Amino acid sequence: MTVSTLGTATTSGSSTSSSTTSTTQSLGKNDFLKILVTQLQNQDPLNPTDSTQFVSQLAQFSALEQMTNVNTNLQTVQALDQSINNSLAPNFIGKTVLAKGSTFNIATGGTYNIQYQLAKDATTVNTSIYDSSGNNIRTITTSNVAAGQQSITWDGKDNNGAAVDAGQYSFTIQAKDSSGNAMSTAAYIQADTTGVSYHDGSTYLTTKDAEIPYSSIIKVTPSSASQ
Repeated sequence: MTVSTLGTATTSGSSTSSSTTSTTQSLGKNDFLKILVTQLQNQDPLNPTDSTQFVSQLAQFSALEQMTNVNTNLQTVQALDQSINNSLAPNFIGKTVLAKGSTFNIATGGTYNIQYQLAKDATTVNTSIYDSSGNNIRTITTSNVAAGQQSITWDGKDNNGAAVDAGQYSFTIQAKDSSGNAMSTAAYIQADTTGVSYHDGSTYLTTKDAEIPYSSIIKVTPSSASQ
């Protein structure tokens, strides 16, 4: 709800100056209540406000107050949740995290353990790997894969058997059931954490490859480097 405030024109001697300003202000629950009370105080005694209309206005005021309280409480919960995340995140430094995602880095001659989730048993699973330009460089097909969390190791080679250059890559998982229907899948990345960063109102765990949003973490285990 908004109100507009208009300035007044003033005249002095033979010169007349007129200024008009317009400002927009947001009305809160207190302003709404003042307007309602003022309306009641200035109503025509011979034609008072209709009771139905009055009840409707009270209901609007009650709804406005409830929305204001909900918004305030939600902001408080979000601030508390962010504070808890900020205090817990440093405990993950030096740990291995499994998180939602499909982008990773690989060194020349290196391998990468691709992680994914299947909603149910799959007859075929195609793991397609792409370079940073979006070119498909390798597709690995596996058969009769059980439901649940699965993994497959990419040997770091393309479809021609040549080792790929070091850099950033990504992958997709496409699975089909026994009827040939596409299935729901989820892609995960696994990395060792080296630090924590805070920006954009969120908490991130840093790794050698990228920053991982705290909210995307699925699992935390001891560092794979120490095993």
